[in-house]
Amino acid sequence: MSYSSDEFVKILVIDGCFIIELFRKEANQVPREDNDPIFSMSCLQQFLDHDLILLENQVPWVVLERLFNKTKEEHDMPLIELAIEFFISAFSFTEPPPMNQTMIKDIKHIPDLIRKWMVSSTEQVEESPGLVSFRGEKGWQPMPCATSLVEAGIKFRRVESKSILDIKFNDGVLEIPPLLIQDTTETVFRNIISFEQCYPNCEDRFTSYAILMDNLINTAKDADILGKNEILDNWLNPQDAVQLFKNLHHNTCYNEYYYQSLSRDVSRYCQRRWPRWRAALVRNYFNTPWALFSTSAAVMILILTLLQTVYSMKR
Repeated sequence: MSYSSDEFVKILVIDGCFIIELFRKEANQVPREDNDPIFSMSCLQQFLDHDLILLENQVPWVVLERLFNKTKEEHDMPLIELAIEFFISAFSFTEPPPMNQTMIKDIKHIPDLIRKWMVSSTEQVEESPGLVSFRGEKGWQPMPCATSLVEAGIKFRRVESKSILDIKFNDGVLEIPPLLIQDTTETVFRNIISFEQCYPNCEDRFTSYAILMDNLINTAKDADILGKNEILDNWLNPQDAVQLFKNLHHNTCYNEYYYQSLSRDVSRYCQRRWPRWRAALVRNYFNTPWALFSTSAAVMILILTLLQTVYSMKR
């Protein structure tokens, strides 16, 4: 469908005003009507979350800013904070972490704002992210799945961070910020990753995060492990969470993998003698209750036999 210039401008103005008013009402900057369907019907906000994050639906940020500046009052929050306040429900934050607005520049649209917010809030950035070839093979070091890491003695710890991208490994402990998985999670990640894939010179930060989580979550058991450690707040079926991360980076290309040194450190830890032996022991003898019972019984028989032998020798 084609529009004239005037029609196109009219669409931008109407959509932009609607978005700004929606953000203001969500942040209680302006009063809500009692019968406002957006806030009185539970399904509508979820639909809006989905539609507002789609790349094909974006109103340029510069348009939103100009409309906001023409209508703002002295007590109004900045537009960036209003937008973050609206989309905070897509993550596991109870309130928006402090942001450095001086680092969030040249915003293209809402998905770009969310991406810049997360990247700028990251505490630790790899100085030399792992370079990969066009097919993602050069220097590639995949992270073992959660089940294998537990077998090797690695612990998972939930950490509160300003960004979900802040994943660290310290002395056998993998520290991961919590992530909420709900119906809109795939839409948020998929559109931000699509933006990283299509925009020139855009760092593959969310693409790298999706790859890492896909490595960690191979099966529903892996998702359960992260859930029990309060890292995944999963509102979906565990198998749906597995498929979510498997599909997020399907057919993506990336030049830099931002968790290369982290994956390498974890893999090196797993290859040390004791973690390797422990993983083999858990996998071969303690992987089921019956295997645990039979192994424990065999150890008890061995100990009793040894004690009987020592007692007989002393007599």
